[in-house]
Amino acid sequence: MASKTKRHEARKKRQRRAVPGVPTFDPHAEVIVDTWASLAKLMVRIGATDDPEAAAGAALNDAVAEFAAKVQRFDPIRLIEVARLASLPMAPIGAVAPIVPDASASRLELLALVALAAQQEVVTGVASQKAAVGDQDMSHFVSEAQSELDSLLHLAQLRSFASTDPTDKLALVSLLIQGGEVWMRNSSYPEMVEATNRALLDGDPNVRAALEAELGFDATDALAVLNACHDLQEIAMNRRIDAMRSTMLQAMASTEAGRTDNALMERARSSLMTVFEPEANEVTVAVADIATHTSIPEGRVRAVIERFRLDLADATPAQVVDAFSTGKNPMRARPLIVCANERVVLPHPALHVFAVRENLEEHLKTSTSWSKYAKHRGDLLETRTRTALGRVLPGAHYRDAFEYYVPASEAETTGADPSKYTKRVEGDHLVLLDDIAIVVEDKAVALSALSRGGKTARIRTDLTGIITKAAEQAGRIRDGIERDGGLRIQGEGWVDLSHIQEIHTIAVSLDDLSTVLTATAELVRAGVLSVDNIPWTVSLHDLELITELVARPAEFLLYLRRRRTPDVTVMFNAADELDLFLYFFEAGLWVEPDPAQVRAAFPFLPEPTTSELRRYRSQSPVILTSRTDALDEWFHTNRHADAGATSASKPTMSPSPVAPLIDDLQLRNVTGWLSIGATLLSADLNVQHKFARYGQELLSNPLPHGQGRSLTIPITACVDPAEGWLFVWATRPAVEDPARAEKRVRDYLRAKKHQLGLPRGVVFLYDEPTRSLLDVLYDGHIGPLDNALTAVLHSLRPASGLQRTIHPNAKRPPHTVRNKPRPSRKR
Repeated sequence: MASKTKRHEARKKRQRRAVPGVPTFDPHAEVIVDTWASLAKLMVRIGATDDPEAAAGAALNDAVAEFAAKVQRFDPIRLIEVARLASLPMAPIGAVAPIVPDASASRLELLALVALAAQQEVVTGVASQKAAVGDQDMSHFVSEAQSELDSLLHLAQLRSFASTDPTDKLALVSLLIQGGEVWMRNSSYPEMVEATNRALLDGDPNVRAALEAELGFDATDALAVLNACHDLQEIAMNRRIDAMRSTMLQAMASTEAGRTDNALMERARSSLMTVFEPEANEVTVAVADIATHTSIPEGRVRAVIERFRLDLADATPAQVVDAFSTGKNPMRARPLIVCANERVVLPHPALHVFAVRENLEEHLKTSTSWSKYAKHRGDLLETRTRTALGRVLPGAHYRDAFEYYVPASEAETTGADPSKYTKRVEGDHLVLLDDIAIVVEDKAVALSALSRGGKTARIRTDLTGIITKAAEQAGRIRDGIERDGGLRIQGEGWVDLSHIQEIHTIAVSLDDLSTVLTATAELVRAGVLSVDNIPWTVSLHDLELITELVARPAEFLLYLRRRRTPDVTVMFNAADELDLFLYFFEAGLWVEPDPAQVRAAFPFLPEPTTSELRRYRSQSPVILTSRTDALDEWFHTNRHADAGATSASKPTMSPSPVAPLIDDLQLRNVTGWLSIGATLLSADLNVQHKFARYGQELLSNPLPHGQGRSLTIPITACVDPAEGWLFVWATRPAVEDPARAEKRVRDYLRAKKHQLGLPRGVVFLYDEPTRSLLDVLYDGHIGPLDNALTAVLHSLRPASGLQRTIHPNAKRPPHTVRNKPRPSRKR
């Protein structure tokens, strides 16, 4: 009992040392906690009723009516500008605006929609006329309205929760899509989306000509006009600020001189009010000004405005709130508000870049040019995906837009020669690099408006087209390689791929579906993905950005390994792929495997220890808040260096002690350099330090009589035997011929791999005379040993004689590492 008590006390002491004294403040987490607290209060109130769905609906209708009555006293255009000023991030030219976690574009959009709908009721006589508005009334109202707008959205969320069919496997996916539509904006950087839109809609001359002929403008015109609206509104705001500053300075100078100029003081007060509560004509933009600003003919400007103008028809405040809260945002594709005098206003710039593609694709679907556009869209996605992969997989062999053969029948599957399969199908990308194959399928289709609005049947159809088919097509290639050891490829014949030991599948979407693509576990639960065929589902823009951030290919492969682990999105919940990726940079995205399953996969391991079982059971799901602040700064300064922005550091993976070795493997072009490098990088930082010094430790402690030294480490931190590795550090003594030393360690590596049932291994062979890394020898042989190696096998120590395996837990603090293998002779 005393011994157990001491162990408990020691563990508590370690935990106290591991926890910082002052927790790091996370403003993003604070917003989430506040939101949950608000929802919890509403749940208690609504959940106590007999019909929660009806109660939530009634409470929402009452809250909308109350809020609309308050809004009706204000000019909606002036009110929108006051709210816009309150929500826009402010920063000097060339600087990045600070992130304000609780600033929500969704609030501004909802306020604008309710204000405009409420105005329609005033005009039609449904509501009373506006009351007098005093100075700062709108500013006070906007400040107080944030909590009311949140309450509207939270009530709408509760109504959606209450109306959800618990037996519907797609229910949570539907709620994720709706939640993303309501709360998220700019899931990709607008600059990247704008460039993609131009390439998509104006990149094909035929499509561009069709837009001009049928709509009177092209995508470049649309982007220019919408950008100009925002730019001119900012110019007007800065002009008001400059006028206010000048007038205030004059008033202050007059006061300091002992003169009181009442007229000047009144102008100063008025200028101050004009900055924050301007008149409608001061915040709207004339068509002629847009034409001058963009150098686009006024007729084309008007055509753009007409296409992107918001049309609420005769919608009531209750109807616009209902549409907005269920994912059918009227501003999504038409964000431009046109006033009665034909002047225009854009509430904020977070929607219009995305609106251009959605709006113009909506038109093209009714055009004879749709098939040409669809082909161009698919070709563009394939080209961009290929370019992104090329950044992180140098030296790989690529097959793009290729055709290959699969069994045409059950008979061919069970009995035919794989080189004579007869059914020809298409693949998008097959990337081969030594022992690794990466299969990529591109899907350029987008979620429909019905899916975004929560229609479950359409969601399944759309996600099947975007995710399920991509997974099935990529999985078909993977299965062919694993089953047949190769593929029959059109124009090449039989391609032997029996050497491939590691296959990854990726599904790349042109559409940004952050909340869906990061919820792999839910996609499996809903039947959209199969548990035995989980690709990394990622948007094109996230893939491109991730491949820019990766410093070395091994990082990319390790992320691919971790990201495709089924338990990752169970253990780590994030709304954005980049949050997962940056957490991988920060802490490894590591999920502890079940020690019992690890032991079943590698029977030579000893029984799991108490600490290993405790570590596994103590894991709990983590909600990842935004981690992109530093990325935002780097992206802005990287893209806007000519604007005088100070350069910011690119987010990187934590420095690794094995990085020089990983880079050396690539430089030497060692067979398996990528898979070896990713496996080295997968270890805990403390273990990486050991890996980095094992060679020198062996060299510093040579054996007498010209014997080489070695250290053998099986890498088994997984539940799949195919993912196991054997790492060997060995030395060549001066008296041994280099060729003989190479054969000796190669024979040992293969025999030891066979004994342990490990598919891949590597020897780091060091030269004792020069104390340098002489060679790196990879072995991926699977199968029986020849007679000579069988003799080597019989000379080895039994598998049970191995020291406890290093468990390469990713990015754990050094004090949690238990296993300390010592250099020893060949076992």
